[in-house]
Amino acid sequence: MSRALPGEWLPAAAAASVALVLFTVPWMLPLAGSVITFASPLPLALAYLARGKGTGRKALILAAVAALALSMAAGPPGGSYYLVYFLVMAAALGELGVMGLSPSWVVGSAAAAAMAASVLVLLAGSLAYEVGPWTLWKTQWQGEMAAMVQAYRTMDLEPETLRQLEEGLAAVGRIVLRLAPGILAAVSLVVAWLNFLAARRIGRRLSPQADGAPLNLYRTPERLVWLLIAGGGFMALGEGWLFWLGANLVLVMGVLYFFQGLAVVDFWLRRKNAPILLRTAVYLTVALEIYVAGLLAATGLFDMWLNLRRLGQAKPSGSEE
Repeated sequence: MSRALPGEWLPAAAAASVALVLFTVPWMLPLAGSVITFASPLPLALAYLARGKGTGRKALILAAVAALALSMAAGPPGGSYYLVYFLVMAAALGELGVMGLSPSWVVGSAAAAAMAASVLVLLAGSLAYEVGPWTLWKTQWQGEMAAMVQAYRTMDLEPETLRQLEEGLAAVGRIVLRLAPGILAAVSLVVAWLNFLAARRIGRRLSPQADGAPLNLYRTPERLVWLLIAGGGFMALGEGWLFWLGANLVLVMGVLYFFQGLAVVDFWLRRKNAPILLRTAVYLTVALEIYVAGLLAATGLFDMWLNLRRLGQAKPSGSEE
């Protein structure tokens, strides 16, 4: 037992501790913490990739017990929802990552598993509180919007500025409610993708491992373009719920083609041996400018027909786009 402790339990405890800190950041930093907390699956997935299934599973158990106890004792309402979401995503990233599956399968499966867990928690909550799932989710979202407004009020802003912020958040809230399924899917894909990228990159530094499939060779399955076409048609010709169904489809497909567009850019940056500072500047621009992200999504879509990477002619070494 004494030999097993430093071999698995110590790194598992370290990973669980970091995940717990990331999970609780929003309680202390309501605005910035809401973004930082999306890295909660990273240390747990990293425990799998760097130390193996044994350490990863122990870290997952420790993080689950500690976070659940903390949520029940002092966490905000709805904290258990995010806890389940992040734990399931971390478990899927870790378990599937060590199996040697392709990155697209790992990321897609982790996002789907986290989404399914979210829906199950929502259904369980609706049964417990005897309200409809949509009503429960709407109440939860309105509570988070109210917390965000309260955070802005503590910043000592001008009354007119505060009023504009409140009106803007209210308008955004109405749109978010209609795009809830698409936002859940899109956010899950992006969060799973970012955590997988970070875990794979850091894991390579912590322990020798195979490079795996180059990430800049990703292609969205061609048949999925019909979902994008259907979504666009619903938005152009439909009204009411049909319009919003189309908007949800377009949002999700836009994320998939964004991944492909970014893979195209990374492919050529590495093909031309672009310096790391240039690549970093490109990625920061993508992260900060929504218009650039839209351009990349269009690039990914056209890559399906134009084969912008000439994949049948050359393949660069591994990538971390």
